Amino acid sequence: MSDRVAQRFIQILNTGSYARFTPEKLHDLHQQVGKYLPTAQETLEPLDLFDVYELYFHVSLLTNHDVLAKSMLDRFNDEFSGKKSQKYQILKSMYYEATGKDKEAVDALGLDQAELRASRRLATFAKYKADGSENVPEYIKSLVFYLNIQPADVVTWAELADQYAKIGHYDEAVFCVKEVLLHEPLAYNMFYKAGLYQFYRFLQQDKTKSEKDKDLLTLYPLLQEARDSFLRAVELSATYTKAWVGVAAVGDSDIIKRLEDSKKLASDSKVVKFVKETIQTRELAKLRVRELEKLPTDADLTQLLK
Repeated sequence: MSDRVAQRFIQILNTGSYARFTPEKLHDLHQQVGKYLPTAQETLEPLDLFDVYELYFHVSLLTNHDVLAKSMLDRFNDEFSGKKSQKYQILKSMYYEATGKDKEAVDALGLDQAELRASRRLATFAKYKADGSENVPEYIKSLVFYLNIQPADVVTWAELADQYAKIGHYDEAVFCVKEVLLHEPLAYNMFYKAGLYQFYRFLQQDKTKSEKDKDLLTLYPLLQEARDSFLRAVELSATYTKAWVGVAAVGDSDIIKRLEDSKKLASDSKVVKFVKETIQTRELAKLRVRELEKLPTDADLTQLLK
């Protein structure tokens, strides 16, 4: 498939990123896909075409275009007529749920525990290519598909977070970890994971930003989120060394000095508060790491933090 527009739409579907679009962005996407459908029907192979149909179904539901969503559902029904299709069952259930028909939504799935286990097993098989190398995009697609059936599976959410992190999609990784924390609010290791992916997201964004004050203002809240996640982890488990190392790493970021050196930002109370608190927690974290790891010198600590 050479159509770049279709590739973009299919990537949005496979990553599930449309679910986190702002209402304005979601509305724009709905219009774009709707305008593209006639071209898609003429140019795309069936598998790619039905991926575009599926994306249009989802964004139609999310933008309250129920009639358009039903038209896409009918296309899937025609395609799978007389065949048992898990995908069609899921889409039909989602349609019923979105239109307030909860009983029909449950009945539409018709899945027992054996089928759920089989679906998760199939997702695992998608992890590797025939040559044994990892196939992360396909594995992500399979995990997303399974989570549409079993959204409370925290193990799969955690696995999906790791897969997104592998390809540098840290926003999606953080989202997945937060789904785990909705079910397991005392999971200190997952707060650490959230902090780690938030820290990586900060580093990723830092590479693309300038030294201008406005860019620093958009960057430091990302680091603050990472710091707060690490701190929540050690609040829940005071001996969790990795999270203390995370707190120290946040405090050692060179953005702290860049914020201190900015004359304009020196008068911003939020920035001043962030810098002060981050330095304080950094020093506390280093003390705790030395205690927990029984490090005799600062040089040993520096080596560990590397």
